[in-house]
Amino acid sequence: MNTKTLLSLAVALCAAALVHATQAVGGPAGGRLLETEPARAEFVVSAERKAEIRFYDAALKPAAPTTQAVTIIAEPASGRVKLEVVKTEFGFATKETLPAGATYRVVVQVRATPEAKPQNFRIDLNLGHCAGCDRAEYACTCESH
Repeated sequence: MNTKTLLSLAVALCAAALVHATQAVGGPAGGRLLETEPARAEFVVSAERKAEIRFYDAALKPAAPTTQAVTIIAEPASGRVKLEVVKTEFGFATKETLPAGATYRVVVQVRATPEAKPQNFRIDLNLGHCAGCDRAEYACTCESH
């Protein structure tokens, strides 16, 4: 192979890896899995329209939160809303329901400790159903999205 062919192949492989790296991964409860440290977290919208962050160990078994802190901010068209969260058995949940409205962004900040630098996750909240993977659109795992 010549240098031009090798370079083209390398660029294609890097682009494919980047696309795969940004692909949403589905969580055990049907939500969106977030790559957090030290425990993995999942963003889930309950039947009551409350946002939940559930923590898991490396084997994706539910794990109680330890020192983690979570902030959830909804950004509907009517304006940003910081939602109050309470600690639950396996994570955190919002006290109030998510604001009404069409698709909007939700920002989840997870901190390993209250003083740690936050890990930020931006989720386009679309509660519609994806026929391809049988999940809510915000947690869709289809490669075509």
